[in-house]
Amino acid sequence: MTEKPNLKPPDHVCGQTVLNKTLFEKTITVPCLVVKGVKISTVIPIVKKYLLKLENFKPVKTINEQEAEIFFNPELVNNWNDLSVEDQKSLQELSFNENNLVDRSHTLTYENYNVESILRAILPKNVEGSSSFTKIGHIVHLNLREHLIPYKDIIGEVLFDKVPGCRTVVNKVAIIDNTYRNFQMEVLKGDNDMHTKVKENKCTFEFDFSKVYWNSRLCTEHERIVNMVKSGDVLFDVFAGVGPFSIPIAKKGCLVYANDLNPESYKWLNHNSKINKIGNNLKTFNKDGREFILGVVKELLLEHLNKRNVFIVMNLPAMAVEFLNAFINLYKEEELKQIENPPIVIVYCFAKGEDYESIAKKLLFDSIGFDIGSKIIEIFRVRTVSSLKEMMRIVFKLDRDILSGLKTNLPHKRKHAHDDSISVKKCNDFDVTMGKNKKKTNSVFKVAGAKSLKLKAKAKAVKTELKQINIKNKSKILEVDKELVNLQEKLRNTAPQEKKEKSKSGSKLPSKINSNSDSNVNVEQLNAMQL
Repeated sequence: MTEKPNLKPPDHVCGQTVLNKTLFEKTITVPCLVVKGVKISTVIPIVKKYLLKLENFKPVKTINEQEAEIFFNPELVNNWNDLSVEDQKSLQELSFNENNLVDRSHTLTYENYNVESILRAILPKNVEGSSSFTKIGHIVHLNLREHLIPYKDIIGEVLFDKVPGCRTVVNKVAIIDNTYRNFQMEVLKGDNDMHTKVKENKCTFEFDFSKVYWNSRLCTEHERIVNMVKSGDVLFDVFAGVGPFSIPIAKKGCLVYANDLNPESYKWLNHNSKINKIGNNLKTFNKDGREFILGVVKELLLEHLNKRNVFIVMNLPAMAVEFLNAFINLYKEEELKQIENPPIVIVYCFAKGEDYESIAKKLLFDSIGFDIGSKIIEIFRVRTVSSLKEMMRIVFKLDRDILSGLKTNLPHKRKHAHDDSISVKKCNDFDVTMGKNKKKTNSVFKVAGAKSLKLKAKAKAVKTELKQINIKNKSKILEVDKELVNLQEKLRNTAPQEKKEKSKSGSKLPSKINSNSDSNVNVEQLNAMQL
């Protein structure tokens, strides 16, 4: 054997839009270790790392207990010397040598390739691979990009064939932009059956995938939060969906108040409570998130405050932060006792940009209305949604400052008319401070971070130049004022004379030459007065 065979599908399958499985057939030469007179169980541990691993293919063909053929991966082994020295020695101790390694012809078919290799071979080289898919019970869910739409049918068929347990392949045809977070989809292959069952965190979830939101990629994140909340704690789940947080947390002995606006989610939330035998640990609501906070949370939070650990989960990353201001001034100050163990808010958001942690913080502060940096426990990147778009989790303490609105008069960002001072960034070298505070400084120009004499000299030079400009402007203004007075006096003196001339000539207009002459003079005078 001199040339290593290529285990990829043949090149001529590229560009297919209708699946032709026979075109994937390809005959290759494979190295094979012939075993005779030796127990196969003693050979396999030595050569295991060299085995040819393909779908629907067994690399060890056993004839009897002491006779077999073991197929090696031709991309790893081409001859005896491709085996490591240590493995050659181990085989030689079992009476093997290079004569035991022979060539065998093998035909690869469509059945031997996995999903990734087939799709990579079919799609044109200049086209990116298919969007990753998720499996929700028997449903395979795709989010195909626009340039892959011409290949959607063949992609659907390949997934239908190759993904174990798949009975339906669907593609999302619209973004999640409606009230209930579900989306329009089309069936690419299989049954139009959206009722599915998923097992996660030792719980069973049933729902109609076309009418509710479920993301299997969040399984690990669901598990993190379930582990964070301990038995006996209290959870308010503001956007509960069908219960990926609420059901397993209630099952471990916590008191859970779960809410979702979508009537379908609410229906399946209650259904999942029954099939998982949750009992009285779960109370469900079908309300808007803000209404749930201002009603249910407000009514029940004080009951559990300082007695149990209280968690509030807000898993609606597209807009959950917009609901945070519902907690501001939720109670009057006199209603709040000393908060020794403040509730913990777990809120999700999308950060679009490179500095995703800072972006997430800004979204939080903008909604609350003031900097709550000291109250933040954790900022965690959950997953990458797309290029420069991250799903983030922010965990913070919901303390007295927020619940009573004590600090809402100290906005971190928005400056109001009653502020004593407004800082306006003019350039990298200066801060211009305007308002009452300017009287407290020797100069209205304050050098920001001027650590060298060079920067200070530059600031002084700019200050001097601005003063000179100011003096010139004042001089010009006085000159303009003087010219305006002179022009006004001239108009007053000429008015009576023009009136007499008009009375003599009746309705006769002044000559065109004089009119233009006077206009030109006035224009020249006005131009001379411009700054």
